[in-house]
Amino acid sequence: ELAPGVSMFGLLPGDVISGNIAFHGFYEWALSEQICRLARNGGLLVDVGANMGYFSLLWAGANPSGRVVAFEAAPRNIALIENNLRLNRLSDRIKLVPKAAGHRSGTISFQVGPATQTGWGGISAAATPDTIEVPLVRLDEALPDTPIEVLKIDVEGADTWVLLGCESLLRRKRIGRIFFEQNPERMQQLGIDAAQAVTFLRDMDYACTPLGGADGEWTAHPNPPSS
Repeated sequence: ELAPGVSMFGLLPGDVISGNIAFHGFYEWALSEQICRLARNGGLLVDVGANMGYFSLLWAGANPSGRVVAFEAAPRNIALIENNLRLNRLSDRIKLVPKAAGHRSGTISFQVGPATQTGWGGISAAATPDTIEVPLVRLDEALPDTPIEVLKIDVEGADTWVLLGCESLLRRKRIGRIFFEQNPERMQQLGIDAAQAVTFLRDMDYACTPLGGADGEWTAHPNPPSS
């Protein structure tokens, strides 16, 4: 319905995200609608925590001129998104970066999550027998001079760190619209203050508002220039 030219493949039985897509045809309706509306302008979506590629496919499917850079660190999800790009013939417009995005560059411990859920993994506060090491990059370094129409972040509590890694892009107003989540439980585990993301964005002269609902989703955009 939102992007009839694309399809999701490799949905997993029991997976929350897969179940919503399979039974309802969408995941997170309010955000999906906004992504498709903004896609009409074309340009670049940066999809951080791309999972199986749902929002990346929406953006590319809604406008044939739309491009995506998708960051995904979980090995299982990387294979799933690669399959979706191949079967939708969108590998030329959606670039997959098999890394986590964050506040620094290097490597970081990553909890892959339960085998039945694609969206429950994420950056870990410390290395444990259940974590792996994944490459980590700042978006300022990965996309230093790139105008970004939309930055969508969903990385299970580490969204604030992704934003901190965008400081140069934000100062230069290179990002037109941001969608991010606040996951209080995971943020507490990582030692991230609940107010840090909103405070940081407002310091960068971005207006922040909650999207409403129970998912802790926020949106931000640059304030208009003062006259």
